[in-house]
Amino acid sequence: MKTVHEPSREIPVARTTDVLVCGGGPAGIAAAFTARRAGASVLLIERHPFLGGVWTAGALTILIDTERKSGLNRKIVERLRKRSAVAFWKEFPEWPVYGVEAMKGVLDDMVDELDLDVQLYTNVAAVASEGRKVTGVFTESKSGREFIDAKVVIDTTGDGDVAALAGCPFEMGRPGDGKMQPMTLYGRVGGYRGAPVHIEPILSIARSAGFEPSYGRVTLFEQPGQPGVFMLMATHKYGSAIDVRNLTRVEFEARREIRQLVEILQKHGGPDWADAYLIDTGPFIGVREGRRILGRYYLTYEDLECGRKFEDGICRVGFGVDIHHPDPEEGRGLKNMKTLPYDIPYRSLLAQGVDNLMMAGRCISGDHIAMASYRVTGDAVAMGEAAGLAAAIACETGVTPTEIDIAELRRRLEAAREREAASVAGHSRSPAI
Repeated sequence: MKTVHEPSREIPVARTTDVLVCGGGPAGIAAAFTARRAGASVLLIERHPFLGGVWTAGALTILIDTERKSGLNRKIVERLRKRSAVAFWKEFPEWPVYGVEAMKGVLDDMVDELDLDVQLYTNVAAVASEGRKVTGVFTESKSGREFIDAKVVIDTTGDGDVAALAGCPFEMGRPGDGKMQPMTLYGRVGGYRGAPVHIEPILSIARSAGFEPSYGRVTLFEQPGQPGVFMLMATHKYGSAIDVRNLTRVEFEARREIRQLVEILQKHGGPDWADAYLIDTGPFIGVREGRRILGRYYLTYEDLECGRKFEDGICRVGFGVDIHHPDPEEGRGLKNMKTLPYDIPYRSLLAQGVDNLMMAGRCISGDHIAMASYRVTGDAVAMGEAAGLAAAIACETGVTPTEIDIAELRRRLEAAREREAASVAGHSRSPAI
């Protein structure tokens, strides 16, 4: 491959902080909020012009494995409820369906209330290290190349971008062929007069018109508080989520497919679909699987099968394994594998070889099958809470996250979650739809 030399240059240190959280999705939001509440100075950076990640830009529209969790998981659901932006559907009775735009508003409000330092439109470009520590990250933005100095860095990019730039070892895909779960782009539909749909009759309508959706379990989620507006989940797109050329290809493919499907539904779907139209597609395609950074513990499917508990457990996962077929020849749906409720150990959040770099979200240390369980956002939030509090404790006590007192972390984490839950007034469930 042809290469060129990039001239060296002096980079300004633009910011200094105790805790730097890279990535403003569910895990990053939880890490930043929790570290800030614990008294640390925190900077949260995000590449998009708004927070939420897969909740907002990815338009996921459903909160999974939140139902038995307190803390920030419960607080966000109740904030959405107060905006009349939560509903429960008989197909998924325990998982709140939420309004995407309302989620943006909830997160904006919480940032204001905490006086949290957030910088949008910012990408991580490189990492600086000294010995077994990272000293901060180089960023690229409209303000140019800058450096952020930090005592602890938390990688909540989803794909483990920061840890990879720091030279941490990682895995991708399933053993043998390295294939990863497909990506999904959502479409927002208006003018539809019917009820939410899970698979049928949409799949049959499409097939009768000679069209086969790339994702066979096509689903139409309502947008609470926006009558007649629904989110359409109907695409599976394959290949690497860290290859920009592949990402470019699948974005074009997914938008084209969504447009085609909506046109077919409008033409062949009967009265409910006669006035339907595509409002827009998500700002980016939702990624289920990228890098898995190797940490101080490697969580395996065997741990999930037996419902393993750990002395350093920081999150209890109730969601089973849900693997969307990595190869379309194997099917256009997903494979479920049973598990027992299990713990995520704190050690899976600690990167190998770097003492002040943590991960939270789907890029933590685990195998391909285990990741297909803990990747959901309810667990990403819980991991973020643990990482944020651990980072704050490390800064408070002058040690690295690898050296903190785990018993103290678990005690303070439980107390912090209970405080968040107690701050939620008038907890009441919306009726099923």
